[in-house]
Amino acid sequence: MRYPIISMRELEYWITTGRQIYLVDLRSRDAYEKGHLLGAVNIPFDELEERMEELPAGIPLVFYCVRGSQSMLACNHLCDRGYQVVNAAGGLNAYRGQHLVAGK
Repeated sequence: MRYPIISMRELEYWITTGRQIYLVDLRSRDAYEKGHLLGAVNIPFDELEERMEELPAGIPLVFYCVRGSQSMLACNHLCDRGYQVVNAAGGLNAYRGQHLVAGK
């Protein structure tokens, strides 16, 4: 495996324990505004390439999307470029934790 793949349950634990990560929500702005994980920044998948300068170096970049397919593609792409990435498998559809921020 080229990069870690974690479950949404494990991501819940990471958020709860304050693990140092940069959490990226790859969904559309509208979807993000309707609800997202606590601490997540929104970089829609189709904007990732042009916004890569926003990604910090030195800490794990944890990506999630709706079902996990776009986060896997993002991880593949960024891993090849030397970023430290983690894929949250299953996406927000699989999340059952307490750190969901309700939106509009």
